[in-house]
Amino acid sequence: MMGRSRIPNTFRPSWRPRNPVVLPVEMLLATVVYAAFQLSTGMVGDTRDELVESPALITVSVVAVLAMTAATCVRRTYPVFSYSAVVAISVALILVLPERTLGFTPLYWFAIAALAIRVSGPRLFVPLGAGLILEILVSVDTRLSFPDAAAGPGGSVGVVAEQIANLAINYTVLIALGKYIARGRAQELESEAALGRAESAHRERLETALDNERRTMARELHDVAAHHLTGMLIQAKASKTLITSDPEQARELLTGAIGHGQRTLDSLRQIVGILRPTDNDGGAPQPMISDITDLVEQSRMSFASIDFEVTGDAARMDSAVQLTCFRIVQESLSNARRHAPGCTARVQVSTGASNVEVTVSNTIASPTSGHDDSSGQGFGIPGMRERAALFGGTLEAGPNELADGRGWVVRAQLPVDGKISRPDGVPA
Repeated sequence: MMGRSRIPNTFRPSWRPRNPVVLPVEMLLATVVYAAFQLSTGMVGDTRDELVESPALITVSVVAVLAMTAATCVRRTYPVFSYSAVVAISVALILVLPERTLGFTPLYWFAIAALAIRVSGPRLFVPLGAGLILEILVSVDTRLSFPDAAAGPGGSVGVVAEQIANLAINYTVLIALGKYIARGRAQELESEAALGRAESAHRERLETALDNERRTMARELHDVAAHHLTGMLIQAKASKTLITSDPEQARELLTGAIGHGQRTLDSLRQIVGILRPTDNDGGAPQPMISDITDLVEQSRMSFASIDFEVTGDAARMDSAVQLTCFRIVQESLSNARRHAPGCTARVQVSTGASNVEVTVSNTIASPTSGHDDSSGQGFGIPGMRERAALFGGTLEAGPNELADGRGWVVRAQLPVDGKISRPDGVPA
């Protein structure tokens, strides 16, 4: 089974850190730079001198800024609380500072965008509306505190309208920025999820393909090795019995066993050659229906007799179907030799216009013999059925009714066009 690899977070931008403390610390530094710039350029009047003369005010300001930084650190878990805490601290800071504009810091603006990223609907607009109203009240009060502030066009009403417009624009921009970031993050998460689904589907297809290849190779190895090794074993046992009474017959049986061993080695080398990558097609050809004649001749010494009959033109048949017919005959003879030694067998291959029928029947040499799977692992008949089903064919195996149950027959029918049916679970 393949290992479950963790999907890399490919879509996470470099500016979006995993640690929630990173951005608040950056906003803290931005706040310090922002305040230093205002104080150094005289944009806030004599506030710098007042701060220098009041260490307590400096302490309060530092504590307030650190508290806002801490509040923004929990924005991912408690977004509404984080924003509300920043607003409350900002209002308190505005009330104690001699210059109220210093209370609106980058941390405050960051809290607005962070809230828009994580919440929507009433949970977004209710706290933002409360914060906007507070900021409007403070801004208007600060603006009207200047001499001649109401002397401009529209008077006090104009000042109020100007502050409302400016703050509404600021809030709109920050909310839009937050929603844009939220949409981008949602797309990132969807892309990560799609990547995960694609990798999972690919892993499943790969595992299914590997499983099907394992089954195919198991059938090939079983059909090739079991046939020849069974013949070797039977002939070796027979030669052991005859080695003293009939040395010549024992020698012939041993010669046959050696031949089976050589053919087993050649077949296994052929399968290994198929598995090994190569740039040429010079490997040995796969056995066809015409090779069944040699297969029957090689098996004669293990049976009392074998009849073989081929009808129809097999030359036009697909090579994969011919290989399947050969393997069915090979496995059927191997089963007969294993379960009914010394029996009589008959092999028939009949090719029609659209189908080819393969029949292998044998007698049962003794009442105690039969085609059970006690001496094997039960791969033979299921493997033959899988081979036939792969081409849309069928295979039946059981007692031979024509012999009053005193025999065994394997009968397979396959289409001659060689159109492989896709196994269950294999994706198109």
